[in-house]
Amino acid sequence: MNDYERVANVIRFLDRHHTEQPDLNQLASAAGLSPFHFHRLFSAWAGVTPKDFLQCLTLEHVKYLLRNRDNVFDVALDAGLSGPGRLHDLCVTLEAASPGEMKNGGAGMQIEYGFGETPFGQAL
Repeated sequence: MNDYERVANVIRFLDRHHTEQPDLNQLASAAGLSPFHFHRLFSAWAGVTPKDFLQCLTLEHVKYLLRNRDNVFDVALDAGLSGPGRLHDLCVTLEAASPGEMKNGGAGMQIEYGFGETPFGQAL
């Protein structure tokens, strides 16, 4: 099996098992590599770490669950997280919004921005 196939197989595995929150050792085992070599290989091919990839899959599942469920605690558990605190951390880290703000579609949120100079010109 070549490197591309190993990474593709793990991505398919993650897509099927993201609610189980597999750890690095489980993913490395699925790829038939040591955790160290798997992490390097996955990061090189996918452009993100296995943890970052899993967090993005989990967040997309959370967004779906938040649209269709009322209870944030149940959303956290159904997403494979240990509780609402982990759900809050995930949402704030990746979306800069709490689960409640995401559930409400950002209603009432105030977004602040600014402009700054960069070597490439002005940026937002």
